[in-house]
Amino acid sequence: MEIAIILIPVLIIAFIAFYENAKKTAHLPRAPFGLDAEYGPDSARVRDELETLTRR
Repeated sequence: MEIAIILIPVLIIAFIAFYENAKKTAHLPRAPFGLDAEYGPDSARVRDELETLTRR
């Protein structure tokens, strides 16, 4: 029972922290490593690399 007294507030605080962080970063893209780079300074390079890789 003693562990529950410690564990429950810790889990609640962790949940709140994750929830707040998710709200703050909701506008950011979720695709890693520039896979969503259709627009931006590297978009042409990424498109060319993908085209080269798909030809092989």
